[in-house]
Amino acid sequence: MKTLKSLKLIIVMAIAFTALSLNAQTTPPEPISGWALVKDYINQNLVYPGSYLRQGTSGKVVVGLHVDKEGNASNYKVKSTFSKDATQEAVRLVKTILWNPGLINGLPGEYDTEYEVEFNAKRYKRHWKHNERLTAPLALEADTTNRIYDYKQLEEVAKPYFADGSNMGKYIASNLKFPAEAKEREIQGTVRLNFVVEKDGSVSNIVILNSVGGGCDNEAVRLLQNTIWIPAEKNGKYVRSNGMQDITFSIGAHNFQDGNSY
Repeated sequence: MKTLKSLKLIIVMAIAFTALSLNAQTTPPEPISGWALVKDYINQNLVYPGSYLRQGTSGKVVVGLHVDKEGNASNYKVKSTFSKDATQEAVRLVKTILWNPGLINGLPGEYDTEYEVEFNAKRYKRHWKHNERLTAPLALEADTTNRIYDYKQLEEVAKPYFADGSNMGKYIASNLKFPAEAKEREIQGTVRLNFVVEKDGSVSNIVILNSVGGGCDNEAVRLLQNTIWIPAEKNGKYVRSNGMQDITFSIGAHNFQDGNSY
């Protein structure tokens, strides 16, 4: 009898443990580049509605969306807003986000989620008072779809743009700040970044494919975030495209390398 009770207790505990384990593996979708980088991208690329900025009007727009088992996003719906113009801008930005699918009991599943875009007039004015908004000369219309192309599918690949006629190698050489932790620990190596060049030339969805650590990853991301590009072309229009950039940290006289696939 005691043996039977003990067996029942073990079974109950096993079921409870399994339930807890499955519940721990139930998570909503997340941006492929992480929440922090998405927030950075939106803050850097948000265009504030002019009249609301002049009036100092702030508010939030909550955009709902569906993310399927493969991470594809669809069914964008505005759940709350404070302005029609802000709504359009918020939806534009949220549509740039690429997602990892949510997990249901440890497996990719269908998920309804939302993203909140904040419009803060004071913070926006303060930021752009001390920072320069990067722009590139764009001569073509933008494609109306949200499709992302690989370089083999393009008529013209995306290229980094520098107003002074510089190039990526010179830009990295002039702006790379070798992290103190990496110097102290003698960490060196190549950080490889994957990203998307948007139809307006901005860089989104940065993902670290090869990590070095010691602060090098963050520095490589910072360098890429602060670039603007001439978007890729397809059928005579600007389109979204995938890109990859290698930035090599080497202790010595030459602490960078412009390795790229554009």
